[in-house]
Amino acid sequence: MQPIKVYNAPPGTGPNPWKAVIVLAELEIPYDFAWIPYSEIKQEPYVGINPNGRLPSMIDPNTNVTLFESGAIVQYIINRYDKNNLISYGEDNLQERWATDSWLMFQMSGQGPMFGQKMWFTHFHAEKNLTSAIERYGNETKRILGVIDSHLAKRRRELEAAPGTPVWLVGSKCTYADLSFVPWNILCLTRLFPEGGLDVEQDFPEFFHWHQSMVARPATDSTIRQREHAMATMEDTAAAVLPKRGD
Repeated sequence: MQPIKVYNAPPGTGPNPWKAVIVLAELEIPYDFAWIPYSEIKQEPYVGINPNGRLPSMIDPNTNVTLFESGAIVQYIINRYDKNNLISYGEDNLQERWATDSWLMFQMSGQGPMFGQKMWFTHFHAEKNLTSAIERYGNETKRILGVIDSHLAKRRRELEAAPGTPVWLVGSKCTYADLSFVPWNILCLTRLFPEGGLDVEQDFPEFFHWHQSMVARPATDSTIRQREHAMATMEDTAAAVLPKRGD
C-alpha cells in the first residue's frame, strides 16, 4: 500500500491535520506529510487541491481520491480502510454507526470553531485584550466541555462503569469520533486559558479522564510526540502571516 499524503504546515501547530493522522496511526495505515508553508496555502497550486486554502488536505494514491476538510478525510479513511471496525461501527450496529458521525460533526461544528476563536482572540488578534470576544469564546469552550462531560457521565451511569474505567462517546469502545477531539483538547488543556478561570480536571472530570484515556493509547501517543517533535524542530511558518499585535 502506498502512503497516504497529508498536507500540513510547518511546524505542525494547527490541530486539524493531526485529526486525520491519529486515525491513520490507529489503523496502522502508512502516510507521509506534504509540508507547505502557511504563506502558500491561499495560492496555486495548493488551492487546486483545497479551494478553501486551509489545512489539511489528503491525496490517496491508492485510489486517486483527493479531499479537503478534516472531517471528510476522517470519514473517507474509516469507510475505505476500517473494514474490521477497529474504531468504528458497522451495519450491524446502525445506531452506534450514525451516532459516531453525530459526534464527529459536533467536533467540527462546535469544538473546532469555538476553541479556534478562543485561541485566536487570546493569542493572535491584532487588537489585544478584546475582552468581550475572549469571554464569549471562553464561555462557549466551557459549554462544549460541559456537553461532553455530561454525556460521558450519563454513559458511565448507563453502563454502571466503575470510577477509573474509560467510557466513550458511543458504544463500548474508542472510535474515530472520540479521537477527533484529541488535538483541540490538547490546546484547551495547555494554551486556551492563560488568563486562568478553568481547571479542566476539577471542573470537567469525565472530560479530563476521557482525554487521558485517549492520549494513553500507543498510536495516539506516538502521533502527539511526532507533533511535539515537529514543533520543536521546524521553522514556524505561521509567524510570517499572523497579524502584528498592538501594544
